[in-house]
Amino acid sequence: MISAPDHPAWSAFLTFLQRAALAQQNGAAQAQAIWLEAAALLQPAAPDTPVNITHALLEQGRHDDAIEFAAIIAQLNPGDAAASFHHGYALQLAHRHREALVPYRRALALDAQFPQLRTNLAGALALTGGDIAEQIALLESAVKSDPLDSNGWTNLAQSSRAAKDLPRALEAGVRAVELAPQSALALNNYALALKEAQRWDEALKFAQAACDRAPQDPGMRSNLALLYLVRGDYEHGWPAHEARWDGSRELGGNRPAMPAPQWRGEPLGGKTLLVWGEQGMGDLLQCCRYIPLLAQHVHAQGGRLLWNSFPQMGALLVRSLGSHVDHYSAGGGVATLPPFDYEIPLMSLPLVLGTLDDTLAGSVPYLHADAAASAAWRARLAGEKRLKVGLAWTGSRGHQRNPFRAVGWQRLASAFAGIGGVAFYTLQPGASADVAAAQAAGLPMTDYTAELQSFDDTAAFVSALDLVITVCTSVAHLSGAIGQRSWVLLDVNPHWTWLLERRDSPWYPSATLYRQRQFDDWTPVLEEVTRDLIALANQPR
Repeated sequence: MISAPDHPAWSAFLTFLQRAALAQQNGAAQAQAIWLEAAALLQPAAPDTPVNITHALLEQGRHDDAIEFAAIIAQLNPGDAAASFHHGYALQLAHRHREALVPYRRALALDAQFPQLRTNLAGALALTGGDIAEQIALLESAVKSDPLDSNGWTNLAQSSRAAKDLPRALEAGVRAVELAPQSALALNNYALALKEAQRWDEALKFAQAACDRAPQDPGMRSNLALLYLVRGDYEHGWPAHEARWDGSRELGGNRPAMPAPQWRGEPLGGKTLLVWGEQGMGDLLQCCRYIPLLAQHVHAQGGRLLWNSFPQMGALLVRSLGSHVDHYSAGGGVATLPPFDYEIPLMSLPLVLGTLDDTLAGSVPYLHADAAASAAWRARLAGEKRLKVGLAWTGSRGHQRNPFRAVGWQRLASAFAGIGGVAFYTLQPGASADVAAAQAAGLPMTDYTAELQSFDDTAAFVSALDLVITVCTSVAHLSGAIGQRSWVLLDVNPHWTWLLERRDSPWYPSATLYRQRQFDDWTPVLEEVTRDLIALANQPR
């Protein structure tokens, strides 16, 4: 008898099952019976044997073997909900969530009441961008059937938050923590809901508790880091922010392999340091201000500094900051760079160098548009005597917080249509359909975005405007970095850059912040912006 999946007879056992499954597929019932009998000689078929074997393989980290075995068992037992469930479960533990949907749905069709099935299926849907209404329906059904299902309540807190049902997210979060006070995921999901409710002290308490329960979980540390940073606690925030490479949805597991160690402040005499761009374009635009300080530090020690950025920047960064570094490049990969002894991602510079604190405002503007291109845009727009205002109403649609931070053209059209003395220009790339719809809805908007091929082009155009009104996206950082007057529209749980409550920004002194007062309520924000815009348009220029 096979006592464990690593037994020498495991391969023969699996082969016998594979041949039984193939015989079943070909309608060869006698052959199927023979192969199953052969497999049973190696492993007697007790009712819980397949489950035990699957779990043993998973515990050993042998996910591929577990998936293969569970798939065979599910094929041999097409009417058994448990077999399909454990096939989906094995796939899910291997982070193959999209593939897990098929066996989970098959199990659901066989037995919708199977324990943990609805909760797990909802989790797989959440991780693959599945329909949020289906997630909610599955989870509400699960906790109704079993009010003590802590996993169901934990997932319901997260899915309800994503569905913008904050009261239900908070209710589910409380219940999950009551049922599973030691569960890091329950504590973390409740903390995320508390952030949306602007209950910051409680959010910090539960996020810290989640990290205490799972100190090695980078996702928990990453979420805690964002809480520290948005509260201005940089002393704790920057060290915790290093978990972003494994803990955030956008960056998890995507840190590029480097042929040199990360620099953590070691002496650089005679050494070469590579600093490289990471995360989104806004993060790059925000933290490239550290390049002069870094260069001063490196060169004072007799070291060399290489900087690798993104090609989408055009000539903006090399013009503005390139003189500080020994070598600048944009993209191309590590293999195209000169040799280096240490590397550091751009967003780790505040950890090593400090946040700059009161000197932040003094560094702005630190990016400079091309003078000739700016002059050309000013000449081109010189005939427009109205207030010239650029608009951006959504960030990257793939960003996990974009549903919360995006205002949408519809709200802008409703708020700004009919305002006199203002000429609007879209700063939203690839949004011609939205622009046409806004124009049809009564918001006249000129679209030059086809001519803006890089951030350098956009910087020149923005510099020729009087004002930028934008949500939290790269346009806000670009406009702030060149010192343009910017009105930034923020949801209740903003990106850490904007901190909490304050109307100004230490990172961008030319920015004014318009914040939601209540979760998912943009109406007062747009009313305030509209009043201020009308007042500004009526001022003599």
